[in-house]
Amino acid sequence: MDTVFQYLSAHAPQAIFILSLLVLALVVTNLLQARRIRQFRTRWKDLMGGAQGENIERLLYDHLRERLNVQSQVDMLRQRTDGLEDKMTGAKRHVGLVKYDAFEDVGGSQSFALALYDDKGDGALITSLVGRSDCRVYCKPLIGGKSERSLSQEEQRAIREAVQTGPKSIVSH
Repeated sequence: MDTVFQYLSAHAPQAIFILSLLVLALVVTNLLQARRIRQFRTRWKDLMGGAQGENIERLLYDHLRERLNVQSQVDMLRQRTDGLEDKMTGAKRHVGLVKYDAFEDVGGSQSFALALYDDKGDGALITSLVGRSDCRVYCKPLIGGKSERSLSQEEQRAIREAVQTGPKSIVSH
């Protein structure tokens, strides 16, 4: 320890200069840190006090409550959508229509074959034959997209058209 004191007393001016520089560096660092702390406190007050005086905690609470409300509405809509999608499988939304001339002496393609069925192919085939003096309407059940009764070419085309065009949407965009 004596050697340290001897060294310091021999080089006292240099040691005081170095210590003064260190103290000055510490003072400058302390001032910079104090400035940064003031800036952070100001930001913290703004954050906790809000821009127009609202409390950030209250804003976050209100936001969370609103988000939970929206989530419950989304869940309810999802359940309704699932229910509607289940019902849509039974909706008669596959449609095929073929208009034709059933008889040579009647023109204007007034006769028709209309295929209506759901996603499973269950539905009906409605055929109207228009003649000069009468009109006949027939209905044949469809199960799995097929009929137990024999089908005319036009009725077969109506079923093919319903398959090719796919389901018709009730809602138009």
